[in-house]
Amino acid sequence: MDIYVTEMKFENETLNVFTDADVSKCTSVSQMIVDSDDFSFIYLLDNGVDYVRLHFVSETWEMLERYRNRKIILNETLELTEFYDELNYLISNIEGNNNYGKEFEAKVVETFKA
Repeated sequence: MDIYVTEMKFENETLNVFTDADVSKCTSVSQMIVDSDDFSFIYLLDNGVDYVRLHFVSETWEMLERYRNRKIILNETLELTEFYDELNYLISNIEGNNNYGKEFEAKVVETFKA
């Protein structure tokens, strides 16, 4: 199942992200993947049956960079564990790697100052 971040707010040293989907049965998997075709970083959640893919599309990246390495909470209840460890690893792998596509790589490097 694919769900998307619809809102982001920074308060109390925490980046709060929100989605319209019910994630009450989900747990953090502490893994992230990339969809370079749709310019999205995807954090994996587990709902007990399947993986749920939480998409951070390029419009959210500026806030991810601005509040880099701060705690991230989904829908005020679920901490996205190891989020920035995973994101930082992916960013370092994307820089100079045309396997992700030149446009995606350029957008990542521009936004995250990789």
